[in-house]
Amino acid sequence: MSTVTPRVDPVPVLNGLLRVLYRSLPMYLVEAKPWVDRRCEKLYAAVTHVAADQRLFAQRLAEAILAHGGRPQPGSFPPQFTSTHDLAVDFLLKRLIENQRRDVQAVRLAAGQLAETPELAALAEEILGNARGHLETLEQALGPGP
Repeated sequence: MSTVTPRVDPVPVLNGLLRVLYRSLPMYLVEAKPWVDRRCEKLYAAVTHVAADQRLFAQRLAEAILAHGGRPQPGSFPPQFTSTHDLAVDFLLKRLIENQRRDVQAVRLAAGQLAETPELAALAEEILGNARGHLETLEQALGPGP
């Protein structure tokens, strides 16, 4: 008697990825427009680049959700983000890095869950590579540690 492992429904996994990207701290900051002075313009440009990439991948995820018979459900921003909109972007850098690290972990987990569906696994791996690259950029902006 063989045991058949049930396939993972990709729609909830894709919606989880959609929430990670579409409701990220960089996406919130781009909408909330934190304080940016001259010395932080380069850092804010990096944050807007992260958000732009996340927006593009979120669109692709929404299309994949629809293609698999689901409905995109991006959710809302975490309530703790509301305390960041009036802070300087350089002050938020460590928080951005922490959030990006969590996002990388969440994307890695989702990629594993989508392994049975090659085209979705490939999309998740692409998102993961992008998220890792942005994490590296943010960490470089922080500079060397003590």
